[in-house]
Amino acid sequence: MKKITLTFLLILTTIISCNEASEEISGPSYDRGTLLNNWYNFSIQPRLSEFKSKLDIMEAASKEFKIKKDNSSLNSLRQKYIDAHMAWQRVEMINIGKAEEIYYNSKMNVYPVNTARVSANISSGTYDFNNANNNAAQGFPTIDYMLYGLSESDEKIIEVYTNDNNHGDYLTDVTENMKNITDDVVGSWETYKNEFVSSTDNTATSAFNIMVNDFLFYYEKGFRANKIGIPGGVFSTGPIPENVEGYYSRVNSKKYAIEAYKGIIEFYEGKEHGSGNYYSGANLKSIISDLDENTGDNNLGNKISNKMTIALEKINELDDDFVSQIEANNIKILQTYDAIQEIVVLLKVDMLQLLSVTVDYIDADGD
Repeated sequence: MKKITLTFLLILTTIISCNEASEEISGPSYDRGTLLNNWYNFSIQPRLSEFKSKLDIMEAASKEFKIKKDNSSLNSLRQKYIDAHMAWQRVEMINIGKAEEIYYNSKMNVYPVNTARVSANISSGTYDFNNANNNAAQGFPTIDYMLYGLSESDEKIIEVYTNDNNHGDYLTDVTENMKNITDDVVGSWETYKNEFVSSTDNTATSAFNIMVNDFLFYYEKGFRANKIGIPGGVFSTGPIPENVEGYYSRVNSKKYAIEAYKGIIEFYEGKEHGSGNYYSGANLKSIISDLDENTGDNNLGNKISNKMTIALEKINELDDDFVSQIEANNIKILQTYDAIQEIVVLLKVDMLQLLSVTVDYIDADGD
């Protein structure tokens, strides 16, 4: 009897949870449909398309380097890697649909790289990239390590690949897997697009609410914490420079951060990817500005934009190499973090209240 009762309660709880997820949340009316279409047409689709193109080029260059193993092919692959990693900065926030389903972000850009795991995989010649234990042994951070961190000189790095074919095999397996899962994500939008743009209800599972939360989560965790806060020691007893993105290639960390933050601003303010021109119709800033009764600089839409501009200026003032910046003057990293953090409260509290959207994640870092 007790077992039957527990089973009934479990089923009842599941039904209630499902109903709550699909239950319409009361709130103001605004043009979700146009915004979802604009997000897809001017941000999601062109960003994914550009990234796929550059990733395909990088994957081909990795195969060429595996065959030639010379300075020319190494330098070519490094540039293609940087190009693809730059394009990734505009894609990481789009963690919805197939991307969320297959843990796309976790397979593409978990840093710092687990070098011990990479070495073990190379030695064994057997590995499963779907195993969560390999998340930090694949993707861009692993490529960064394998192109810059295997030895102190280019000649010795090439020598590693020349003396051990397993290194070349692992490098191309990593890039091929990145290409394959990206193809899955990009291809899924051919059918998911219609579901995405029509999912305008104010529910926890609607595309609009999920996308707003993904944008916020990326801002708070993917950008603020991962790129700035964690390396700068905000959440620890001291700085952790080895946690900088692009640690082994070094001089790209600021470049990646600027590209990512510009992508955040464009997504928020309603700018076309590529041209940077404002698109017509609803965007996140325009909706927030219309919902807020305040005017001028006190209007929430404008306030967020103004503070984003200040935060971007702070990032621009940093050294090109965040490792050098942390070691020389970490105060500037912490000041940059503070400027970025000011916007978290505006987005996570004020913006979500205006939109009547509920936060769908818990961040242990706090606000």
